[in-house]
Amino acid sequence: MTLTPNAAPKTVANFLSYLNAGYYNNVVFHRSVANFIVQGGQYQYFPGQTPNLVAIPTSPAIQNEFNVSNTAGTIAMALVSGNANSATSQWFFNVVDNSGQLDSQSFTVFGSTNAAGLAVLKRINALPTVDESAVYGDSGLTTFPVSNSNPIVVSSIVPIPVFTAGGFESAASFASSSTTGISPGEVLTIFGSGLGPSQLTTLTIDSNGVVTKSLAGTQVTFNGTPAPVIYTSANQISVVAPYSISTLPVVSIAVSYNGVAAGNTLSFNVKAANPAIFTLNSSGSGDGVIVRYQGAGYSVISASNPASAGDVLTLFGEGYGVPTSSTAIPDGTIVTSTLPIPAASSALMIDGQNVNTSYFGGAPFEINGVLQVNFTVPQLTPGAHQIQLMVAGRTSPMGVTLQTK
Repeated sequence: MTLTPNAAPKTVANFLSYLNAGYYNNVVFHRSVANFIVQGGQYQYFPGQTPNLVAIPTSPAIQNEFNVSNTAGTIAMALVSGNANSATSQWFFNVVDNSGQLDSQSFTVFGSTNAAGLAVLKRINALPTVDESAVYGDSGLTTFPVSNSNPIVVSSIVPIPVFTAGGFESAASFASSSTTGISPGEVLTIFGSGLGPSQLTTLTIDSNGVVTKSLAGTQVTFNGTPAPVIYTSANQISVVAPYSISTLPVVSIAVSYNGVAAGNTLSFNVKAANPAIFTLNSSGSGDGVIVRYQGAGYSVISASNPASAGDVLTLFGEGYGVPTSSTAIPDGTIVTSTLPIPAASSALMIDGQNVNTSYFGGAPFEINGVLQVNFTVPQLTPGAHQIQLMVAGRTSPMGVTLQTK
């Protein structure tokens, strides 16, 4: 089924909270009304246990979000009669078009199934039902569907990752990968749904000092090669494109979570470099992430702390492409003694003019792919100045600034 957070965001979040807590593993369809609905979300089934039907603990009821009609194949939240704001853990599928009967009662639809799913629901709805109200002490269990005397159990509900080409962007500039392509070693941000756990999980480093290529169940592959995962969450993840894609004209990317693959793969052109500068507001424009080191500490350059001519500054970016063969290190390695240096020509520009750099390469103590540029501030007028990177003839986007006094 496909959930519809745009139509019912609180309801979808509520459903996912029960799902992520494991309460929809071994959930049963406990109510079936012929040519009407099949309902679940109230009980889990544990054969061999006494009792074998266990009530799902409920969270506080949620606000009603009725926006979509209860047509055939839709899933909606069950309510206490007469109370539109009483939905908790229970839901039902409409096996026929019930809009004429249920829309007036504001049953919130928050997703739907396809034709094949609806066919399965109709098969469940056609099963015989038994009255289990006395057995389990629940007066609502009068239409309990069974197959050969067994309950209908959903062993698990697993989110399928969803991602689109529009959700791939540079982690620094947020330029669309559909427009810029993807470069080897580029730090990427991927937006979608069902990509990872509900809570943000940040990178882990294995015993070899390498960032793992699977994190909290999330994995992203580029032509089958897994990428180091910087962080993961349900709707946003970040990875570093493997350097092995440098020999390809086009790369195919797949995403999976907990072993469940997205229903699609995406292809992007491979480019030698995609230079970009990280910004303080994480928007891709505005003041760049530029610092002035002073002894053991540092200060961030901004409008309130502008740089002076002669200051030695350090800028951070990404997308500098393949390093020279003598400085190349494995994907996901934390940069230490070997400093990756771009194989292609590189330059730093301020207001379109080249500025000498004392270092242009992998940032020490950061994941391989993050760029560090050291430079001395030339004589400039006070104010904001456009600052850009150029690698392999490709220039980082306009809009990133250096503040001077």
